[in-house]
Amino acid sequence: MRKFCFGKIYPEIEVLTTFHDIENFEIKKPCIGKTYPVKIIGCEKISIFSTECLDGENDYGIILKDQYGNIKQYYFLNPAQFKITNDYVYINAYMYGGSKGVLKAWKNYFYHGVKEYNLWKNLKPAERQGWLELALRCQNIDYENLKTIIEIDGSDIKCYNDFYCTLGEALHGPGGYFGRNLNALVDCICSPEFGGGKLQKVIWKNSKRCRWKLKRKFKMIVDLFHEFRIEIELQ
Repeated sequence: MRKFCFGKIYPEIEVLTTFHDIENFEIKKPCIGKTYPVKIIGCEKISIFSTECLDGENDYGIILKDQYGNIKQYYFLNPAQFKITNDYVYINAYMYGGSKGVLKAWKNYFYHGVKEYNLWKNLKPAERQGWLELALRCQNIDYENLKTIIEIDGSDIKCYNDFYCTLGEALHGPGGYFGRNLNALVDCICSPEFGGGKLQKVIWKNSKRCRWKLKRKFKMIVDLFHEFRIEIELQ
């Protein structure tokens, strides 16, 4: 089953082909004007790279559509050069790739829809920003039944990314999102789009271990909740 699409993303999104997998797509910090080598595996219509991708009139990218055909996310990837070998397409591309872990999170979980809590624990700590990147795009918020009080368990939190994975699911259910760093957390608290404005209290169980694990970021998180008049009960 092909879980990735390639196609036009500007001026309008249009899927041109599907493929099985992609390598070297997750880059830490893309640089404007720099090309990156990527490898597309199991492409359905390889010919589109010779007929479409060097026209100079459109922007292209990787498109993520779920099993129901809904577009969930897309990434800019404009080929500068490419080489076709059997089932592979080798591309030098200008691109903004996904965060580390985004491909694993997509293939194993978000493509089918996240229906269980704590599946993010199956990713390595360094890969959990990729989870949060997809959670931002893929969640379905129940705006009519937003929680005012939530409970998070510090025993699930071993690093900074874990806090945001835990917080998002406590508020919005499996695969939920409520920030991926402090600035994003402020955006979520202030924005009705992310379910902000309703949260009144956070009960933080086993918080002592988080104070040690998160160090100064623990205080920054607590202070931020206080700043927005959200009560935080440390247990």
